[in-house]
This record gives sequence, C-alpha cells and structure tokens, in this order.
Amino acid sequence: MLRELRETAGKKRSEAADTLECQVAKISKIETGRATLSPGDARLLVDLYGADDEVADAVFQLARDARKRTQVRFPDWVKRFVTMESIAESIDVYEPELIPGLMQTAEYAMAVTAATHPEKTGEEIEQMANTRASRQARLADEDPIKYSAVISEAVIRRPIGGPAVMRPQLEHLCRLSELPNVTLRIIPFAAGAHSAMGSSFRVIRLRKPSGARTVYLEDAVFGHYLDGSTQIDRHARAFELLQSVASSEADTVATLQRVIRELT
Repeated sequence: MLRELRETAGKKRSEAADTLECQVAKISKIETGRATLSPGDARLLVDLYGADDEVADAVFQLARDARKRTQVRFPDWVKRFVTMESIAESIDVYEPELIPGLMQTAEYAMAVTAATHPEKTGEEIEQMANTRASRQARLADEDPIKYSAVISEAVIRRPIGGPAVMRPQLEHLCRLSELPNVTLRIIPFAAGAHSAMGSSFRVIRLRKPSGARTVYLEDAVFGHYLDGSTQIDRHARAFELLQSVASSEADTVATLQRVIRELT
C-alpha cells in the first residue's frame, strides 16, 4: 500500500527517507513488509503523500496493529500479513501444499509447525497455533471476510499428523464450506497443468482504502508483497483460471467426504 501511495504521489524513496530521517533501505523494507512503521512515521508519510482520510486511517491501523506485542515473537513480515488479514474485505488463496491457515484445525496447525519449525518447543508451537486460531474468527464474525480457497488434491491426501489429525481437519473443511462467505474448491490430479504451477499466493482486497489490493507470497523463511497493478492483475487472473479447472464446491465436499471415509 505504501509503495503505491508513494508512486501515485510522484515521490521517490529518497524523499520518504529524508522525511523520516532514515536510510533509503529502511523505506524499502517498510514497503515490502520487512520492517514495521511507527504511528508517528506513518503520519509523516501519509502527509508527504497527500493521502485522503480513508487511506490515512488504513495506514495508521496497519502501523498500530503491526507493532502489537504477542506471546510469540513473530517477524515483521508476519505481523504485517496478520494485520492486513484482519482488515481485509476478501482473500483469494491458492495453496498446493497445506490447508490455508484460516482453515486449519489447532492439531493440524501444530503438526505443521512442529515439522517446519523443529527448533520450537512444544509450548511455543501451542502458542503459535492458538494465535492462528484467534485469527480464524474473521470467517464467522458479524462482518466476515469473504474467503475463497483453491487447493491441490495433494493437500488433502498428505497425511499430516496421521488419520487422527487429518480426519477432523477434513471434517472441519466440510463445515467451513457451508458458510456463505467461504468457498473451497480442489484441483484434482486429473486436471493436469494449471496457471499456478510451482507457486502459492494470496490476493488480498482491503476494506480501506476501498478496492486496494496486494498480493502476498510466502516461502519457508520470508513473506513477499507485490503492490504493482500488473503483478496483482496477473495473480488475480491466475486465480480465475484455477477456479475454472477446479472441482465445483459440491464435488469438492464429495471428495473430502470420500477421503474421510478412506481414513476411517
């Protein structure tokens, strides 16, 4: 968002750095989510960029929420994603490896975290899972997020945590699929090649400023944000194409129920 604001205002990173009295590298880190922004610095930047009240309020909220303390220490790029998720109007997510975070059961989340973060203690893993569980309230609150997920068939076939974890997880997906704001579709193995081979991504549309979008990419050690309109449009189009080759929502639930029976 900040990069788009800066470019729209015709400002250079060096001008933003002069305003905050910092190095240009810090501006780059702030724009890509690798560093947080204090509320005071946020005020200086929105003034420099001439942002309207709606945009300014969204930037201030991002700055405040990203700096909140939690029991578990998370990197800045994770804090930024969690904050954007909390003020998103909709998220379109494609995952080829894992159940999307907002759809994970606590047991599944802990099994994944134990595998991907072997350095974490059992207590830390549980705290991380609890933090994720609190975020899932967005799916069923008074003004719920519109959440559209497309996953590979491999996601539901990989026995993470064994049947004792996977059965409840797949049953949870069936229940979530009944929510009017949630859609879940599976790309079957038989679909062959598709528009997002070798990648996973989220297209996030924010409530404020209305219609603002960004793309979030994550690997094992870092999260990346794409704010350019061409990059965002490309991923939005890729998601549309994924939906065109994925099973229908009804067929997806039928597939989930079939795999649940196989695990019994």
